[in-house]
Amino acid sequence: KKTGGRFILRIEDTDIARHEEDSISKIFQSLKWLGLDWDEGPQAGGKFGPYRQSLRAGIYKEFAQKLILYKKAYYCFCSPEELEEKRKIKTEEGKPFKYDRRCLKLSPREVKDNIESGKPCAIRFLVPENEAIDFKDTVYGDIRVNSENIEDFIIIRSNGLPTYNYSAAVDDALMKITHIIRGEDHLSNTPKQILIYRALGFKTPNFTHLPMILGRDGQKLSKRHGSISIEKYIEEGFLREAILNYMALLGWAYDEKTTIFSTDELIEKFDTGSINKKPAKFDYEKLLWINGYYIRNLSDGNLAELLKNKIKDYLESEKTDNLEKSARELEQKIIKITPLVKERIKTLKESVDMISPFFVKISYSDKSQTYFKNKDIDAPGILESAFKALSELDKSFHAGDIEKSLRSVSDKFNINFRKIAEVIRIAIWDSIVSPPLFETIGILGKELTLKRIEEYLRVIS
Repeated sequence: KKTGGRFILRIEDTDIARHEEDSISKIFQSLKWLGLDWDEGPQAGGKFGPYRQSLRAGIYKEFAQKLILYKKAYYCFCSPEELEEKRKIKTEEGKPFKYDRRCLKLSPREVKDNIESGKPCAIRFLVPENEAIDFKDTVYGDIRVNSENIEDFIIIRSNGLPTYNYSAAVDDALMKITHIIRGEDHLSNTPKQILIYRALGFKTPNFTHLPMILGRDGQKLSKRHGSISIEKYIEEGFLREAILNYMALLGWAYDEKTTIFSTDELIEKFDTGSINKKPAKFDYEKLLWINGYYIRNLSDGNLAELLKNKIKDYLESEKTDNLEKSARELEQKIIKITPLVKERIKTLKESVDMISPFFVKISYSDKSQTYFKNKDIDAPGILESAFKALSELDKSFHAGDIEKSLRSVSDKFNINFRKIAEVIRIAIWDSIVSPPLFETIGILGKELTLKRIEEYLRVIS
């Protein structure tokens, strides 16, 4: 964005064994949710389409035939079983396997006969002998690989589909890609792709390889480290601004102090020259902290809208009776609740756990039913006094009046109010943790609060 470049989305879907149409849809959805709109690609169009490799098979075959014509590629009729046997022999000898170019030695007549007889064949790239492959990576600097360390690799499989290194190189050239930014695990692919560029007379693009992302324990990132798909983070209630902000910090830093960046600030300040070579460690707790920051900085109105949608999804998925008789009532209650939880939640999903008792009937857990059994506190007596005190309040049921009323119960029993609050919270919330007590009771309303106190008294009597 900063340099006026264009973002091109290309779907590399030529590996039939790994291809899932649903996964491609999720890529589109995730990028759109993040606000990463592509300038060219599927759904956007462009001059160099189609942008799905599965629709470009004819293009890859055309350039493969050119390579054969230039004597820079050749047909290979070796079966997978034959290759595996050769690989096994080399392994037993303690030597690395490298294709022996057996099919390169076939005469034109033998090649023609094999093709006409329908013998399965792939196309291999003929790697030049003892050629230096030099390139400069933005992160890793000058890199040199000798072609002697690269075997003649397959560019077209026996099923007619291209391999990644070949199709990516052809598409990079035809789509006029100038800068390739990808994971460090692709660094080893780069020399092969450069050989393709050279063989076809294409210009080599600029490369930037990003450090890998590991878990906090230094191991490869997996599900045990937390969610690893944008879809899951959406479900968990992360904000797109927080995800973008945190992802930008994985392997990059503007300075030693700044953590929070708006999208516009990232565009202005991000510089590939500041990317770290060391693998980045994915810190879920830091992501939670950043998400909490963005939640706290939302306006109450915007947060209320997000909470409303999350609660609606919860009520629909749980098929739970909603205490609110209309969407309007639910919305009004959410508006009142939002300031109570804004400072307490780090994800929108947390808010569902925290505020769902406002909207659904509670069922007392076994823990709640026996919580005061062996405690030196008169829970029934406290609840009866609280019921009486709250019953005497008028229907306006303001938080200030509720506080005075319940503190009088504390005075009556001559115990710390925190213990009184603990009893009341379990009765009205099925938990010793709730949003601020007096405001919570005010939002629940007089009728529902008294009803829950009565129900809990029956449970523990």
